[in-house]
Amino acid sequence: MQNYKMCIAYDGRKYKGFNTIKGDTEKSIQGKLEAILLKLYEREVEVVGAVNTDAGVHATGQVVNFKAVDERLSDSEILTYFEKYLTDDIIVLSIEAVDERFHSRYLSKKVTYEYHLWKKDAPNRPLFERYYVNLMNQLLDVSKIEKASKAFLGTHDFSAFTTNKKVKHPLKEVFELDVEDTAHEIIITITANGFLLNMERLMVGTLVQVGLGQLPINAVEQALKSQDTKFVGHKASSDALTLVDVEY
Repeated sequence: MQNYKMCIAYDGRKYKGFNTIKGDTEKSIQGKLEAILLKLYEREVEVVGAVNTDAGVHATGQVVNFKAVDERLSDSEILTYFEKYLTDDIIVLSIEAVDERFHSRYLSKKVTYEYHLWKKDAPNRPLFERYYVNLMNQLLDVSKIEKASKAFLGTHDFSAFTTNKKVKHPLKEVFELDVEDTAHEIIITITANGFLLNMERLMVGTLVQVGLGQLPINAVEQALKSQDTKFVGHKASSDALTLVDVEY
């Protein structure tokens, strides 16, 4: 059996997440990929994603791996086969044969997400971007967001920043958190060694509420220190979130 590493991108609007939900394979990215492999090899082949993106979340750099039952097709032929049968909202960017020990999820070192906020005072309303941004109806204080975001850097217990209250390994390291202020958007980019369930969306939601003046600038620091969710903001909407990179 040959192990393959594949980089994919997708528009997550129609899907309930990357991982397959029992009895509803049509609504997951994993289900779509595994259906094509079943057609190709006439056997079930598991596709493992580096990240289980939430319902509605997009990806431009998701990494998956699967073990083919034979080697009758080259890398490029498998890519062509996928592209022939995939729906328009999922594309294969690259595929390569890798060592059998490669695992897209367990061996990942860094995961990067981007979140796009369309500013209330932008020169115009979003057009093509409207499906992929959070359209703000209030002005955000970017300087407050930048100050608050610094508290996320480093290794912390993120128990307060997840909807999974039974998490076993809450310690995560945030390597970078960048806040870019453009004419139209505020783009928040977060790189960490991993994310708990909804962690990235709760991080963004907290920063947004700091920027709106609904939470104090030290809210992040207080939440990480006390694990009290009263310092944590709302869960930001999924449609403005994109998985952009996974590093190994």
